[in-house]
Amino acid sequence: MAGLVAAAGTGLSPSLWRKQYGYWTDDEMNPLEATAFLLAEHINRITDDRDFATRMISEALSGMDEG
Repeated sequence: MAGLVAAAGTGLSPSLWRKQYGYWTDDEMNPLEATAFLLAEHINRITDDRDFATRMISEALSGMDEG
């Protein structure tokens, strides 16, 4: 979670911020997934749309496969 906050504070993507310290480790993946889930839930509440964050993430992941 601290990495995501640090990345947001410096204006970098979490992956670019993490790259300076090495790749994400297996031990970091569970907290990273939990953070993403909590952030998605918060976004859904802000937008008052239960599926907004899910659609946003799905579209971003689909775009990565295409490009």
